[in-house]
Amino acid sequence: MTTSRVVIVGAESTGTTTLTEELCRLYQSRGGAYATTTWVPEFGRDYTYRKLHELQRSRPDATMDDVVWTDEDFHVIAKEQNWLEETAAEISGPLLLCDTDAFATAIWQERYLGHISDEVRDLTFAAPRALYIVTSHRGVEFDADEIRDGEHLREWMTHRFCEELRARSTPWMELDGHDHHNRLALAVSAIDQVLAS
Repeated sequence: MTTSRVVIVGAESTGTTTLTEELCRLYQSRGGAYATTTWVPEFGRDYTYRKLHELQRSRPDATMDDVVWTDEDFHVIAKEQNWLEETAAEISGPLLLCDTDAFATAIWQERYLGHISDEVRDLTFAAPRALYIVTSHRGVEFDADEIRDGEHLREWMTHRFCEELRARSTPWMELDGHDHHNRLALAVSAIDQVLAS
């Protein structure tokens, strides 16, 4: 059985995880082959917490502004994200939902380091994607937490995701957050279309 991979990407606090979880529950509720629908969490978020907390052991007052990123960090994140995705694909049935992927990791690398390394870019061409969904910053209030520091960069990141996806052949769509129910309905409609094709 072929598993269609749908990837949800977006800037900080644009609802990627919320949308991914909701879509997973909705498809699981359809039963049958979709009862085993799985979603892949964002490894980079956990990795970021680990980096910050590791730094805070020696500098208790450290914040995200003090965290130093390297190309190797993003290579590790992209490799682990791909591994998590492949592991989930083995059990997910006809649909796999991904809360980010190695492609998104490359955009985050650009956000923090100003470039995308060849090693990370190579990892963005993993298994084929059926659809990308970009959760736009428009209409989504910024919800700060310990590691979110990029409210001022959300518009730039939304633009970069869309710009990079325009250069690829994979179908994609951008969803704003002005109407949550409409956002979910549009995502389901697009996913159903790719599943039917």
